[in-house]
Amino acid sequence: MELVRDLADPARREDAWEALRSLGAAAVPSLLREMLDEASPVDWFRIKLLLHAVGPAAYDDVLAALETAPDEKARRRVSAVFRGLGAVEGYVEALSHPSAAVRECAVVGIQSACSVLFGRTPAYRGDVAPVAEALVPLLADPDADVAERALLVLPMLGDVVLAPLRRVRCEGPGALRAPALTALAAAGGEEALSERDRAAVARLIRIKAIDDRAEPLDACSLSWIAVPGGDRAGIAEVLGLYGERLATFALGHSVVLHDSDDWLDYRRVYVTPEVDGWTLVLGPWCNPVDPERADEVLGAVTALSRRYGRAQAYFFGEHGGGSGWALAEEGVVVRRHDASSRGKGQISEMGDRLPEELALHAEWTGAEEEAAEWEDTSPYMAPDLALRLGATSPFALGPRTVVRGRGVVALTPHAAEQGEPETGAYRI
Repeated sequence: MELVRDLADPARREDAWEALRSLGAAAVPSLLREMLDEASPVDWFRIKLLLHAVGPAAYDDVLAALETAPDEKARRRVSAVFRGLGAVEGYVEALSHPSAAVRECAVVGIQSACSVLFGRTPAYRGDVAPVAEALVPLLADPDADVAERALLVLPMLGDVVLAPLRRVRCEGPGALRAPALTALAAAGGEEALSERDRAAVARLIRIKAIDDRAEPLDACSLSWIAVPGGDRAGIAEVLGLYGERLATFALGHSVVLHDSDDWLDYRRVYVTPEVDGWTLVLGPWCNPVDPERADEVLGAVTALSRRYGRAQAYFFGEHGGGSGWALAEEGVVVRRHDASSRGKGQISEMGDRLPEELALHAEWTGAEEEAAEWEDTSPYMAPDLALRLGATSPFALGPRTVVRGRGVVALTPHAAEQGEPETGAYRI
């Protein structure tokens, strides 16, 4: 215990660390007691790192501490240690533990040690196939959090998961079939599905599209082009879209969310049905204030306005992402404004502030433009401004939206140049 307390002393910390690590499993009980002592002067995070350095040799004691954790705070600390021990064989055994909390921690431990997502080199050097086999049954775990975690982690293990998931799809058990399909799609896209499963998915989309109801297409970061009317084929012609595939609102939303994540994908868009008299094209490719896309989006909006009288493009990002818009009428640019964090002022201002912009600013601030900073309000304007300008906002869609026609997911010219995007597990 004296060595453990030395971890709190900067002068003795390094020697204490090495001595405790050399003790290995013998030091683990003392380290755990100190970590769970609220009055301890030792930073519990430092103890966690030391226990991780001990590794699988600490597994039995840490598991026992997790099973008997006296409260939620203690459980969180021990869970953080348990998940990082790299004890994959122990984690596999713990997948059948009676405690849901232990089972979930074991799944996260497998994730930490075995994930190959984004080209990561796994710490575990053993055969991952039995690990995947053991993880598959948890897709139907009675605890929803455990089942959700298993569904998240399985695709992270690479192609080794495909065979057991395909076997479940063919042979059952029945309770695993549906989540196995989702895991397969997440792990290998639709290419990983059998012809029968692909046909079933396509049939389900057709059935749901018959009476599909509009739902808000909101996201932390969302870009869209709004065109009056419902001429989807004509819009696709002007924009150079191709490879259309039928999509429900839920499916289109899911695709847009995926493509608008940290790694922006410009290769596909979701084109809505006609909604309240407008067609929306959604996806990062439509961003009017993205430095990589701004000029092309301005040209696209201008071209669409020649054919349809007017067209508008918007960006809105929550949590500081800001706003941006570009508007054209009869082939002439009326307005472009960048109040986004991505554009960062690189996108040139075009046109004067519109009456709708000024009215919205005044309404929000209760003052004229001169009395309050424009920069304080314009980053939040895009969704409301779209409505003020007569367009349909994807944030405003809902059960009362008048829907005509069907929506599609389509490929953009970027896909022709760079290859089609990978598919995955999306809502239908």
